[in-house]
Order: sequence, then structure tokens, then C-alpha cells
Amino acid sequence: MRFNNDVFVEKLVVKHLTTKDKICRVLYVILAILAILIVNIFPLFFGIGYLFLFTGALSFGIGYLCYYKVSGLRKEFEYSVVNDEFTIDTIKGKKRRVQLFSGSIRDFEMVAKIKDDRHPVSEFEKPNYLRGRCVSGINKDEEWYVATSMGSQKVLLYIEPDESMLQAFFRFNPRNTMYRPTGRPMGTASAASRPKTKEKTEDAPAKEPDDKKEE
Repeated sequence: MRFNNDVFVEKLVVKHLTTKDKICRVLYVILAILAILIVNIFPLFFGIGYLFLFTGALSFGIGYLCYYKVSGLRKEFEYSVVNDEFTIDTIKGKKRRVQLFSGSIRDFEMVAKIKDDRHPVSEFEKPNYLRGRCVSGINKDEEWYVATSMGSQKVLLYIEPDESMLQAFFRFNPRNTMYRPTGRPMGTASAASRPKTKEKTEDAPAKEPDDKKEE
């Protein structure tokens, strides 16, 4: 999306819950229920009735902590491009937002698909690179990687950009972006440079030979 030569693109990617995430969610709920039962049974066991006010508040705190942990397992990644500035925010539980990355597209060392054999991601999977996996985890064929830096720190980002975002990357860093806009592949002659073909006209009369004209 463009406004007067400015570029503004946004995309929201929802992280798919893995088996580990689902197991953790169930464990958090079970542990919270057990903790609340133990806290409330303790006064009854010892016959200390005046502790119910304290245990009630403690039970509420345990329940809120469980909700905080379970909702935190749901993550969303918001990509945004404003001119040549690219940022990624993490949103947990649809409320808590944390910025993961912010940098210029012009500084990208490489933008390519994860499965690009000509530009393998393994070239940048080094110990000195800080990695950020900001993808849904559903379809690996749609995943791209961005090798760049944030300050003095080398960064390797895994993202799922759409067509508009890739066009923005190409606009500000065509040399290091392994993407070409649809319909404009590299090396294709433009319409102006294509040779014009002569069209045959059926209506034009055939030229008579000079011999027939003399007769």
C-alpha cells in the first residue's frame, strides 16, 4: 500500500500452537487447580476458619497466574514496513506487545526463501547471529529468511512475508532481495523495446505488373 510515494505495509502472523504448547497449557490448568485445592483445604484440615479470606485471595492470584501463562502461549507476530524501516512486534495474549526487531531494509545482507538452494540459509546460521523465528510454523514453503544486523548484533530472522512486503524489500534493496515482482522477471524485454511486427492487410489491392498496364 502506498501513499504519495511512501510505503506502508502490515501483516499479522499467528503462531500455530505446537504439541509442546498444548501440553504446557493442560499442565498449567492442572497445576493451578491442584494449588487452589491445597490452599483451600489447608484451613479446613487444621480448623483455622479465619484464613479463608487469605486463601481466597491466594486462589484468585493462582487463577490469574494460570491465565497469564496460558494466554502467553498464544503469540502473534506483526510485521510492518514504513518506507525503508522494517519492524517486528510480538503480541502475547492479544495484549502484551514487545518489539523484537527494527532496522532499515537497505542494510539487509540477504532476503531469500528458506528452501532456496542458490542462497542457503545455512550460510547465516552461525553462532554470532541472534535468531528470531517469527513464523506461524504451518507451511515451511512460505518461509523466508532475512540476514541483517541491529546495531552491532548480527540477526537472522525467519518470516512469512506477503507479495506487498516482498515488493517493498525489492524496492529498497533489489540487489540482496531474491525476489522479482510478478510479471517483471529479470531479462524480459519491455513493450517499448520489442520489435514491431508487420501486419498483413487484406483490403490493400494487389499491384498490377507494368506489362498489363501497357496493354
